[in-house]
Amino acid sequence: MALTVDDILTKRVRLLLRDIDEGGVQWRDAELINWFNEACEEISRLQPESSSKTVEVSPLQQGAKQTVPQGTSLLLEAVCNSSDGNEGRIVRRVERSTLDNEEPDWMMSERTDVVMRYAASLTDPRVFYVYPPSSGSANSGLSIVVATVPDKVTQLTDMCPLPDMYSSVIANYVLHRAFSKLTESADAQQRAIHYLQLFDAQVGTTINTMEGRTAPARDPIGPGV
Repeated sequence: MALTVDDILTKRVRLLLRDIDEGGVQWRDAELINWFNEACEEISRLQPESSSKTVEVSPLQQGAKQTVPQGTSLLLEAVCNSSDGNEGRIVRRVERSTLDNEEPDWMMSERTDVVMRYAASLTDPRVFYVYPPSSGSANSGLSIVVATVPDKVTQLTDMCPLPDMYSSVIANYVLHRAFSKLTESADAQQRAIHYLQLFDAQVGTTINTMEGRTAPARDPIGPGV
C-alpha cells in the first residue's frame, strides 16, 4: 500500500522526536514537510532509479543528438524503438568513443526512422545520441527510462512521491535535519550525525545492490554487434 506523508512524518518521525502533539510543538508540520521534500530530492539525486519512469519520446529530433523530456533529469536507459505505443526493434547502449573511433563521420550518416544504438553524454545528463541519426519523422521514436524530479508535497495527506522502500531513508534524513536545528544541545547534534550516517549508509546500500542490474552497469557494445 502506498504511504502518505503522514505515515512517515507523524507515525515515524514524530515518535522518535517525542513531539507527537497534533501539528507539532518543537517541530511544526510545515518545517518537517520542507525537510521531507529535501530528503526526496537528495535521494533522487543520489539514486536516480528511485524516481524513474518509462516514457515514449516520439518523434525523435532530427539527427544524432537527443534530449530527455521536460520534467526529467537524466536518461537511465533506452529500451526500444517505439511509436504510438507500438514497440519495435530493441536498442543497445554503446560508448560514444567507440562510435567516434570506428566511424568519425557517424553523426553525418544517413538518417533513418529506426535507431540501433544509443550513447549517453558523459557531461550532460539530459543529452544522449542515437545511431544511425534519426530522421525525425512521425515514425521515429524511442521508449526510454528516465529519472524524474520528485513531486513536492505540501500536506500530510499527500502521497509519498518515492516508492515505499525509501520511507525509512526519508525518515532518517528528516530526523537528521530536525536534530541539527538544536544547535545548543550536544546530544541533539550527536543524534543528527547518527541519523545522517544512517541515511548515507542506506542510500549507499541501495546504490550497491541496484547498480549491478541497472543499464549503466551493463557492458556497452560496439556499433557492429
